[in-house]
Amino acid sequence: MPILQKKNYSAHQQIGVWHISEPIDDLINLFKIKGFDVNNLLETKNELRLKQWLAVRLLLLEFYPNETIHYDKFGKPFLVNGVEISVSHANEYAAITLNTEKKCGIDIEKISTKVEKIKHKFLNEKELALVNSFEKLTAFWCAKEALYKLYGEKELIFNEQLLLEPLNESLIKGTIKHGDKAEEHNLVVEKIDDYLLVYTI
Repeated sequence: MPILQKKNYSAHQQIGVWHISEPIDDLINLFKIKGFDVNNLLETKNELRLKQWLAVRLLLLEFYPNETIHYDKFGKPFLVNGVEISVSHANEYAAITLNTEKKCGIDIEKISTKVEKIKHKFLNEKELALVNSFEKLTAFWCAKEALYKLYGEKELIFNEQLLLEPLNESLIKGTIKHGDKAEEHNLVVEKIDDYLLVYTI
């Protein structure tokens, strides 16, 4: 079972990362062993999406064996026990963060040129001036995605309402502006192979 990370970041926050290298049948069997009905899952045609779906839930069960993921009217995941949750997946990786104290956000992406074409849509001029590599660009994209997931209520304008200030190579200060309010959240940046994992703390 390729769990790359299963750690307590703090007394209130947990992080899990799964490298999805198993055949789909192995993941389904793991889910079945945990006591869940898998009959409806077999109707899913996209194998990668199903693998990601299963990996996220298997990660959750590592921390909370009796919990399942639900979604609110905005599509934000939540748990009945009140623990805050955020999830992400990209290709063969799935990630999750859980927080018993406050809202959280997480994102994982492969370092690539993918967001180069839209960088002006999610970065302001000050942030654009700080980008000197595709790794930095990917980190900024992940950070804003994590903030967006944390907020989770409605659409935000990424280059106006989600603001970033790098504190060092592995820590970013993020600000969410909505109405006359501004929320500040620090984000950790971790490199996993050729992927970046970014999560609020």
